[in-house]
Amino acid sequence: MINQGILLQKELDLERVRQLRWIGGGAGIIKLKTLTEKSTIYLDNFVFEDRLWIVEHLRNQIPESIQEGWDLFCHRIAMPLRQYDPHALPVPDQDEILLTRKRWDRLLLPCILLTAVVGVIAAWKFGLPRLLTAPVLPTVLWLSLRFATPRQGMVAQNLNANPKQKSQLAFYGWFLLVSLFLLYLSRFVNFPWLDKSTFSSCVSLIAMCIVFWKSYQFGKAIEQKHREASKTSVQEWEAEQHNCE
Repeated sequence: MINQGILLQKELDLERVRQLRWIGGGAGIIKLKTLTEKSTIYLDNFVFEDRLWIVEHLRNQIPESIQEGWDLFCHRIAMPLRQYDPHALPVPDQDEILLTRKRWDRLLLPCILLTAVVGVIAAWKFGLPRLLTAPVLPTVLWLSLRFATPRQGMVAQNLNANPKQKSQLAFYGWFLLVSLFLLYLSRFVNFPWLDKSTFSSCVSLIAMCIVFWKSYQFGKAIEQKHREASKTSVQEWEAEQHNCE
């Protein structure tokens, strides 16, 4: 196998491979290791048809006993590659929605406009020019989501079909409001044993710790759900592979 990079070219004998790691992040990453060499394949550097061929070839050529992480990779990357149809428009199921760029425009442009107006009024009212940057964060979020969404749209699970995700977003919303209220309250309340800047820093630090902890818990729940679903994906992959043979 020849892995051509921007500056270097690596040639790897598949018979000498002693470890193959399937990583299901992003478009998929494959790491190969021999006794003396390493090689990494980033699937996002290839078109969809070539990605599927690479996955199938390595899955069949490398002994399964030295492959790691296949179940999650199969669920997240391999099966979607096999089911991919470039000419088919995404059709959401009953518990799914179709996310399009226009949908993000309708959801986030009013939010950007509102934060801009609130920032201007707050900057004028309290004499804080830094509040003029209030629309920056929602603008970055809007551009990121719009760029990550294909032109034809993509299917995502409806929040009403996932109570855990819905409760997670509700927690973030309420927690953000409470944190902002405490920071706003600190401008009018004097603590003889604590100055305002220290109080604001403490509130921000505690808020960040709680958000990170909740995100970690939510991430573990999603990971467990993917692991359970990966068993079915592996069975479907092997069944289709057996039919092709």
